[in-house]
Amino acid sequence: MNLDWWNLFYEVAISKSISKASKKLNISQPAITNQIKKLEEHLNCKLFFRSQKGVFLTPAGELIFNDIKNGLNAFDMAEKKLMDNDKNLKTTIRIGISTTLTKTYLMKYIKAFHKKYNEVIFEISTDPTMILKEELKKGKIDFIVAKFPFKINDEFSYIKIGEMQDIFIINKDYKELINKTINIKELTNYPILIQKKPSSSREYFETFCEKNKIKLHSVMEISSSNLLIEFTKIGYGIGVVTKQYVKKELENHELFELMTTPTFPKRDFGIIALKNDYLSKGSHLFIETLLKKEKK
Repeated sequence: MNLDWWNLFYEVAISKSISKASKKLNISQPAITNQIKKLEEHLNCKLFFRSQKGVFLTPAGELIFNDIKNGLNAFDMAEKKLMDNDKNLKTTIRIGISTTLTKTYLMKYIKAFHKKYNEVIFEISTDPTMILKEELKKGKIDFIVAKFPFKINDEFSYIKIGEMQDIFIINKDYKELINKTINIKELTNYPILIQKKPSSSREYFETFCEKNKIKLHSVMEISSSNLLIEFTKIGYGIGVVTKQYVKKELENHELFELMTTPTFPKRDFGIIALKNDYLSKGSHLFIETLLKKEKK
């Protein structure tokens, strides 16, 4: 017997709506309908009446509902008892994320989570975005933390965590530009350091340039944000980077933000997961941690 079928049956029964159950379970409506159909075929009976107002239990569905409810509640209580004991949470959380985003954002949350659940193992994949999407589809990672634009389709769900700001950065060699605001078109006279394709940051940069009808002169394309920052530090060119990545360098005046008109619009970053996939309890807890921290 597939216990997932009964969980879906229960959620649809109490919500009286496949769409509401879909949102609660984070599973697509077609997937829920398909699983309910399999359960009905297994039992050789209809469990729901379907109407424009929603779905309702058939007599056969009513017959087994309470037993299923009691059984699932027992499982839930047992799981909560185990989860209340930090030492009993033994799982692996597999995350796809860039190296720089791990360092500047995720690491502090992993550190705090590990102190509470010290037997949880984290696996971090830092492949390019396109590869991470394929790893997610194949089940090699549980979810992705990424900046947008991130091309997703109906296979994926997205939860916004927060916003980030892209900026131009310079070192002290560009003293004529420090504490000055310039029109974006003036940058056509300067060497620009950008991220290598394929990346969401590069796509975002190119969209920005197209919108403002400018073509900037790229002298170096780098796959790593960390290396891009280092080359900007030695004066190789004007870097394009996420502001949160260079917070310390800006504070100690090792680098300077080049103010432009217009500026880059802020962009979202968040969590991408497969809609029809079940995340482990550990992954759910960690995602909840990220969301709670960002709301504060």
